[in-house]
Amino acid sequence: MRVIEDHVNRERVIRSYAKYDRRKKFQGTLPPDMDEWPWDDPVELDTRLAKNGLKSGVLSGYRDWQFVEIGLTDFLECAIFNGIFPGQPQALCLLVLLGKVAGWSPDRSTEWLNPIRGGAELNAECPFILRPSVTSEAPAKWYIEDGSGRALAFLQRALSYRELDRTAWAYVGIEPDMRSSFIASRPELWSKRTL
Repeated sequence: MRVIEDHVNRERVIRSYAKYDRRKKFQGTLPPDMDEWPWDDPVELDTRLAKNGLKSGVLSGYRDWQFVEIGLTDFLECAIFNGIFPGQPQALCLLVLLGKVAGWSPDRSTEWLNPIRGGAELNAECPFILRPSVTSEAPAKWYIEDGSGRALAFLQRALSYRELDRTAWAYVGIEPDMRSSFIASRPELWSKRTL
């Protein structure tokens, strides 16, 4: 991972995520009251995120983030949502070795699959959201909170076409906010993790 910017605040991460997520779901606009959101209150932020159909938990759970460029080897150090391959490891490196990645397809129509498979670049307007991994996600170093399917499509393309220099963009949670119920319920995430 190459750090592009240190000390990104959660407001910027949430706004970036919301903009991408709403564009992806064809809603297009940010929540109208977003300028008034309590950016220093993780509990209230979770309420606002959920109310607007956005992921709560990790986004408000970190007060400090890094914006990074992420490549093939970095993705192999990530874990994905355990519901994609039930009963299998979550770490992408293990899923590649087991042959699970090459034949994967999403269980629904997506706006990103064909462009990624066709070689489109993943630009900074569609960032991944990462946090440090926990023991159950071993041997992964990071967990992809948003973008598991895109990561699988990215790996399919990069490995099939030997595009070893292919990159994408991500926000990585660095400093947890202990007031967050998401962080408070996961002691493994309590210590600050840096790149």
